[in-house]
Amino acid sequence: MENRIFTYKDIFERVFNPIAIYFAEDTGNPSIENIRYVDVNPAYEQVNRINKKDLIGKTFTEVWPSVEKRWGYLLVKCVKTGKATHCQGKSAYTKKYLEAISFPLNNNMLAAIFLDLTKWKNSDDQLKKSQTKLLEYRTKLRKLATELTVSEEKTRREISIDIHDSIGHSLLTLLLDLNKLMEDPGLSESSRIQIKKNIASTEKMIAESRQLIFDLSPPILLEVGLAPAIESLADRMLVPQKISWEMSTRGNASQYNADDKVCIILYRMTKELFANVIKHSEASIVSIRINRGPHGIQVVIEDNGKGLSKKISRDGTASSGLGLFSIRERLIHIGGEMQIISENGGTTISMLAPLHLNDKNTGGSE
Repeated sequence: MENRIFTYKDIFERVFNPIAIYFAEDTGNPSIENIRYVDVNPAYEQVNRINKKDLIGKTFTEVWPSVEKRWGYLLVKCVKTGKATHCQGKSAYTKKYLEAISFPLNNNMLAAIFLDLTKWKNSDDQLKKSQTKLLEYRTKLRKLATELTVSEEKTRREISIDIHDSIGHSLLTLLLDLNKLMEDPGLSESSRIQIKKNIASTEKMIAESRQLIFDLSPPILLEVGLAPAIESLADRMLVPQKISWEMSTRGNASQYNADDKVCIILYRMTKELFANVIKHSEASIVSIRINRGPHGIQVVIEDNGKGLSKKISRDGTASSGLGLFSIRERLIHIGGEMQIISENGGTTISMLAPLHLNDKNTGGSE
């Protein structure tokens, strides 16, 4: 028994963490005014810069009249409940972030051990700051991605208008001139053959320029609406790949009319999804649904292909799912969302966006 007592005392004296032992004078109505110091270890003296003889027999309040209340309340709670209690927080006196654990002993005695969590707390604070910065950067990237989509469409539209007004008109004028030449009765047969070839080439260039204008920025999108634009897109992208498609709409387009910018964003995202279907899905049928309501506009693309990998369908961040991740980020920035359901029998991707955007969603007015 003597050896065991010596061992406990030896640990108490040698442990690096501060330990204090107290006596509760009134366990029925405990308070920091009647909890007195019985003993402290050298680590307690060193951390708190106090001598043992200056606190033994004194109450907690007498020794620490102005420290944070949490440390005294910890002892009171331990006496009241008869169970181990703990708390943590910044200690202004020691200039450390401490965790205190108090537990009851025999004969109205209790002990408290103090753990220095300063390094952990500093690391945790730094981690939170880094996470905050990361979220800020992510928000900025979302904003830039959305702005890029809208700005790109604006540039595309300007270029398509320039092509239409310059090259398109020039080609039409050339075609008219060539057709007039064909009406000349004095033309030789060889000249007629050459002019016919020129007319065919000009008509081909006109058709190609119109296709280029449509690829750059389909006029139908802003002139007629999102649904007709996506129908035309499906015809041009899916049908040549022998992928059939069908579309259904729900909701009154005039009553729940979306901003042009919203339609542009959803149109471009739908084009990206069609490209994914063509490249990866091995699908033969694509179903398109456009739903409108007071809370937003939804575009759902469903195919009967082989489906996505579980990782992509879960978060859209795998290497082959970066396009889906980009779509999700852009939708989140404008207050929308994307959901993915993928099985062996196909993939369903839902894109939901608000009907109207404010300046903060798109970086201000144009």
